[in-house]
Amino acid sequence: MTNGVQKARCVHCRTEIAIPDAYAHGDHIKCGTCGTKHKVSRGEILRLVLADVTPLREALRENERMVERLEDEIRGARRSLGIGVNGLGIGVLYAIVQVGLNDAVIDKQLLWSSLGIAVLVGVGLELANHLFLAKRQRIHRLTEELHEARESGRQLQKVIREAGRM
Repeated sequence: MTNGVQKARCVHCRTEIAIPDAYAHGDHIKCGTCGTKHKVSRGEILRLVLADVTPLREALRENERMVERLEDEIRGARRSLGIGVNGLGIGVLYAIVQVGLNDAVIDKQLLWSSLGIAVLVGVGLELANHLFLAKRQRIHRLTEELHEARESGRQLQKVIREAGRM
């Protein structure tokens, strides 16, 4: 503090703002760099809080919608069949080869073995997709985005709470 002037950081751009002692608790001051309006909070330490939190509340609502969308996408990615459904095609192909090339008779045993192959190949493909391929990468990417969105929402809530304490 020098010559009746204290400094505090802008909540938005973190630039130091010089606050003369003439500004009392609750007075408004504008950041010269980004133009954000603040309220002066004089207590044990000098702080600046946002004067108008309406844009933050709108951003928080938008953030909540994004979190809901990401959660829905993750649920969809986890329950999707992905490439595992190709096992059904392989099972049908097996039956066609048996009937066409090996002169097998269409009976319950052929149907059950085709179904077994379809299920095993489908589960194997889906497992490989989940563990190694695109599905795992997509779930990982969506999980990261969801984490970032939730953290951003917590930060917005914190700033809104601080501004509401004035």
